[in-house]
Amino acid sequence: MKTRNLIKGIVLSAAVLFSACTIQEDNIGDVIINPGGADNNGTIILEGQITEDLTLTSDEVYELRGGVSVVDGVTLTIEGGTRIIAGNTGGVFAYLAIEQGAKIMAEGTANSPIVFTSNKSTPNPGDWGGLLLAGKAPINRGTTATTEVANLTYGGTDPTDNSGILRYVRLEYTGGKINADAEYNGLSLYGVGNGTTLEYIQAFNGNDDGIEFFGGTVNLKYAIVTGAGDDSFDWTDGWTGNGQFWIAQQTTSAGDRGIEADNLKSNNAAAPFSNPTLSNITLIGAEDGDGKNKGILLRRGTKLTMYNSIIKGFPSKGIELNDDQTFTNLNNNEIVFRNSIIDNVNSFDLSGGTSTVNPADFSEYHNYSLDPTGTAIPNDFKINGFTGTYQYSATKDGVDNFDPSTLGSFFDAANYVGALQEGDTWAENWTRI
Repeated sequence: MKTRNLIKGIVLSAAVLFSACTIQEDNIGDVIINPGGADNNGTIILEGQITEDLTLTSDEVYELRGGVSVVDGVTLTIEGGTRIIAGNTGGVFAYLAIEQGAKIMAEGTANSPIVFTSNKSTPNPGDWGGLLLAGKAPINRGTTATTEVANLTYGGTDPTDNSGILRYVRLEYTGGKINADAEYNGLSLYGVGNGTTLEYIQAFNGNDDGIEFFGGTVNLKYAIVTGAGDDSFDWTDGWTGNGQFWIAQQTTSAGDRGIEADNLKSNNAAAPFSNPTLSNITLIGAEDGDGKNKGILLRRGTKLTMYNSIIKGFPSKGIELNDDQTFTNLNNNEIVFRNSIIDNVNSFDLSGGTSTVNPADFSEYHNYSLDPTGTAIPNDFKINGFTGTYQYSATKDGVDNFDPSTLGSFFDAANYVGALQEGDTWAENWTRI
């Protein structure tokens, strides 16, 4: 599929530096650098552990083989415009893991993004694994825990831990199976600290979740998940970061939730609670699908504060809450929606517990819901099809302007609803639809 400009306006919403790298062709405990040739179509193969600083340059194509891990104390630098392909070798899906204490410095630009993609000529979701970062920030599964893939340790006591920079990075066709019950996400963030910079990231046509947080304090700005096979955004294990300017675009009925949010499955009251603050989020469903197709599912004790956002096109539910601890959080004003629009036939489902909050009071918080009480009213809220140019009118009486920069230094001033306003260009050139 050809790279295209994603959005014109929504309101909703062999030149590797070998000197620092160990080269051992017969020991997969170290990275294998194959300088190309007829046997591998001119690509440079990366396999095993990266044990010394390494730079990937844009004048080469690289291929991940199996699990590739950057170990403690080592930095992997990736130039803008670099292309990295990956697939399945001998039944093992390739992935790239940044271990605790390691860093990835992947800084593309809008015109030269860094692209991780399938090695197949006709790619499909699930062709390879994904990108994993493991940090030392707090989680609620214990002081530390182990990832379900690659046996990486994550978590700790340093909220400012720094795993590097991801900027203008696109992850395509991820989601290969880990085992019979689990697949890789596009980007998995395990206990990642807020010293890490995550900006301008797209997960495109993955087989599982697009971006998932497993605890940590990391923040995420300018993020797009397109065509996720499961949830677009997901968090668990006590994630307490911030997010602004996110877009979830479901393309088929295969996708489940725009956001699936947990605290911890085994202990819904585990601390620290998952408790992110989000603003200017656009969640767009495919207008079809099964009962899993929900805008936001809040469960297992999560908390959430959300401003200036739009949830549109999810036929099952706009927002659903489950589990007693989640309802306790709601009743304690620790789940908050402000200055937002929910435009779904069934906006709310609070049947999973006991709430003192009346969905009909949604408008009191400067929100607008198509159907807060379950009684259908005319839908005067319009959206065009996804043809590469989005035009979404987010003007609605009762939805006031709010300046999210008042929430803290992470947030930009954006006193409009959704991830983009007319004329915004931040999602152009580096994205795919």
